[in-house]
Amino acid sequence: MQTYVALYADAVGRYGNVYGTAIDWPSFVDQLEEIGVEVIEDQTSDYDDINQLTADDMHEYDVVTVQELTTHTNAMLYL
Repeated sequence: MQTYVALYADAVGRYGNVYGTAIDWPSFVDQLEEIGVEVIEDQTSDYDDINQLTADDMHEYDVVTVQELTTHTNAMLYL
């Protein structure tokens, strides 16, 4: 499994960054589209040593986990 960061857009056009793990980029895109966001681009390369960053580090960059996206943000998901 690899860690990826995606720029996403929600149903009302707000943008944000979300990270998570998947076998490959297309699988991560599928995972995000299943929860109701549109994936804009892969931003994984913008984060050096992404596998060494903690959740607190990612929050400092305003990047949330997939679970946080669905439960702790005001993202309007496509349903």
